[in-house]
Amino acid sequence: MSGLMNSAVSVLMRSNRIYIPLILIGGFAGEQIVDSAFNRMWESNNQGKLYKQLEGTVIGKPKEEE
Repeated sequence: MSGLMNSAVSVLMRSNRIYIPLILIGGFAGEQIVDSAFNRMWESNNQGKLYKQLEGTVIGKPKEEE
């Protein structure tokens, strides 16, 4: 396992042309994963309270004529 790790490190980190895009792509992918996880958690904890769920019922409902 150590030989596999050493060869992966030597291939991926031998030059800045490979290392910098790897860091940027990893950061972008990590941000997308964390963002989607927190959005799912937020929506599940606030079920029935979000604007998109209330639109047309309480919010945006046509005013009743008196």
